[in-house]
Amino acid sequence: MTDSTMTVTTDAVAQFGRRLDELAQDLDAWIVRARIVSLLTDSASRSTIETVSDRCSRVAEQMRADAVSARRTADSYATHEAWWAGIHNWVTPGVHRGGWPVTTFSLAGLGVTALAGAAAFLAPSRITVSAFRLSTTGISSALTAVAGIAIAGARALGVQPTPIAVRAVARTDCRAPTSFTEAVERIPASRPYEAQVRIEKTPTASFVYIGGTVTSGLSGGREPWDMTSNMVAMSGQASDSERGVRAAIAAAGVTSSDRIIVVGHSQGGLLAQRLASDPQLGVRDVVLVGSPQSPGGVAPGVHVVAFEKSNDPIPALGGQAVESRADVTVSRTPRVAAGDSLAVHHTSTYRELASEADNSRYAELVNARRDVFGPGASAGAAAEAGACRASEWRVERAGRT
Repeated sequence: MTDSTMTVTTDAVAQFGRRLDELAQDLDAWIVRARIVSLLTDSASRSTIETVSDRCSRVAEQMRADAVSARRTADSYATHEAWWAGIHNWVTPGVHRGGWPVTTFSLAGLGVTALAGAAAFLAPSRITVSAFRLSTTGISSALTAVAGIAIAGARALGVQPTPIAVRAVARTDCRAPTSFTEAVERIPASRPYEAQVRIEKTPTASFVYIGGTVTSGLSGGREPWDMTSNMVAMSGQASDSERGVRAAIAAAGVTSSDRIIVVGHSQGGLLAQRLASDPQLGVRDVVLVGSPQSPGGVAPGVHVVAFEKSNDPIPALGGQAVESRADVTVSRTPRVAAGDSLAVHHTSTYRELASEADNSRYAELVNARRDVFGPGASAGAAAEAGACRASEWRVERAGRT
């Protein structure tokens, strides 16, 4: 079975097994080097290195065992090739730097990232958020691979995606946006039981606005704009919230023949990038508002404008992956409100940054406004002629409380 978001191939499962073998060999080589180095150190350091080496050796053994399991799985499912088409979309091969596997660094890097994250969220500043961004860069590839393996395993065991229910909660006339400020203002508020998606269809474009995280829950309840969907989206997979947005887009009559512009705040920005990575959907432009830039990036030809506060820790979750850099990034370091360390992340504060971008005469921003909103936007012209219809959509996990 194949759908628009995920497929698996038997060949890729076998390839994954070979990759595990390669990682195990790299880890073995690192263990040998570490033990040689330990001979030149004092007894305390030697003991620590030997302890770490022993643990790494057990990890390498487990990798080899998992590689055998992967090959056996590939063989047993060889007759179901179509069902397994696409694990390459789920498993990101490990990256090596200087001969040292990233997986090795990631185990230690998780602790560093946790400390940097605590500082960035509790005392957000340009310095603490920058340190957090650097720390997340070092572990993003490994975490993406782990998440992909887990999701692939769940599907192999027959676990099916949660049913999604989508309904329109409002339909009104509208005026097409002509500025970044207007676009940010139309992003749905992150409030329980309210619409998370707004879609505006004009004669020349379709604007899709996606709100940010509503709840910090991990229970997989009725609200799909939760931390579960955040984690899935950050790993480069299709979350329940993404499936809901896609369903809303289809229900609103938006097709690949439209000029699609997606504007997303926080989790909504992650979903915007996921949509823009699908060449069949044909997204033209993406506007990210306080959102991490996802590991997978976007499809070739998609123009990305990112609004980021340098003391907002949420965009820093995306690290510094070169392949996902925006074409234009607008950044400021506003003052953090006392008693609310995440106030800088609120959509309302990003309106000010969007207004600055609208008033800027920098060529990059003038061109970005023209590309997103049309030729008349930079000159402050009136909205494009013709009807504009807006619809707001509420997405829920069906059967959940």
